[in-house]
Amino acid sequence: MTIDIYSLIAYVFNCAVCTTIGIIFLLTPNKRDEQGKIGSYCKTRLCLAASALIEGLASLLYAVRIVNQVPHLALDHFTGPLFMYFSICIDMTAIIYLLHGKQPKLRTSILFVSPVLLVWLIHILLFIPDYGFTFSAKAYNEFITTTPSLITCYALYTVFIIEFFYILKSVNQQIIRFKEHIDNYCSGTSRSQSHWLIAVVISMVTYYIIDIVNMCISDPTWDSIVLWLLSLIVIVNSIAFIICRNIYWNISPAFDTDKIPLQRAITAEDPYPEAEIQAQVAKVRRYYERGIPYYAISQIEKNDETDTQQPKSDPNSIDNIVNEWTRRDDKPYLKESITITQVAEEMGLNARLLSNYINNVKGRNFNSWINYLKVQETKVVLLADRTLPLSDIAYRMGFADLASMSRIFKQMEGMPPSVYRQRN
Repeated sequence: MTIDIYSLIAYVFNCAVCTTIGIIFLLTPNKRDEQGKIGSYCKTRLCLAASALIEGLASLLYAVRIVNQVPHLALDHFTGPLFMYFSICIDMTAIIYLLHGKQPKLRTSILFVSPVLLVWLIHILLFIPDYGFTFSAKAYNEFITTTPSLITCYALYTVFIIEFFYILKSVNQQIIRFKEHIDNYCSGTSRSQSHWLIAVVISMVTYYIIDIVNMCISDPTWDSIVLWLLSLIVIVNSIAFIICRNIYWNISPAFDTDKIPLQRAITAEDPYPEAEIQAQVAKVRRYYERGIPYYAISQIEKNDETDTQQPKSDPNSIDNIVNEWTRRDDKPYLKESITITQVAEEMGLNARLLSNYINNVKGRNFNSWINYLKVQETKVVLLADRTLPLSDIAYRMGFADLASMSRIFKQMEGMPPSVYRQRN
């Protein structure tokens, strides 16, 4: 029997990649808060380090078997899935930390892994009476084909499948919760960048799905190809995790329960202020006839402002404060990236109070409310100057690009901005 050199190289490379990344993540200094506690980003990194080292150890076991010319894919029956199970559990913890989720209690975690630990213990106890305390690969390959061993293998598969689907469900819930917090905290670029963290999570789940399929097929050629793919995913995912560090810290205030509560997005629509839109369009057109561009209107109005306005009743009420902010000449909601903390500071309100107001009174989350204000302003500009390119409008209205403006506009108005301009 000759050594499968292609499989050996693939496993050695995977072992080297996982071990190197695991050691780098493990030895990177941990950032601590004022109370001396390790931050959740560092905890995520430590979890990723642990899972990478486990994957590296598993690849090392496969490589040793190849060198000893022992069928290595026999490990796919029990040992491989066992190592993968523990990696998945650790990475699930990493995902919870990465998405600012709530960690399960210690008792729940112990109950979760207990079935697999019990199956593992039974598997070992069934091996010892016939083969003793040996690490012989040939002895284990012989044992793995026996009926008692097959029973423990099927028991492991059953628990693995049930818990893996539970983990997938939990990951989906974490992503939904993460999006809800982000939508209630920021809009524009900051919100778009937060999707990179979700992409990291999805790549982690994809990694394990591919690995599970690979173990089920258990073909040497396919195994080598998939192993190279998995190594590439590990490298890319690790780089993405490092790059996302600043994004992680920027959105962390969204999960401060003392500032931003968890609120579900409400689908109720704000009343469509058609009369107000038409009035704004008429005003902008009058300025255009005088040769004054749109971006200069607010400054002119500010300079022409008089003190003859009637004072509003109860100027300190939240309604009036919010309305004053939305009617400001500089139109602060047109910024490309804005957070609820920034808006609350400008209004002189508590961020939590403002978040509750937007959710309960406006019937929207923060991101949807900001987009709504941008769309209303966009409608004014679309009709006021029909020669103005849509790309220029997207830039002036604070959208990331034309595609982003078209998508958000269509979501709220049921048609893209170009069609809205044609119909009105």
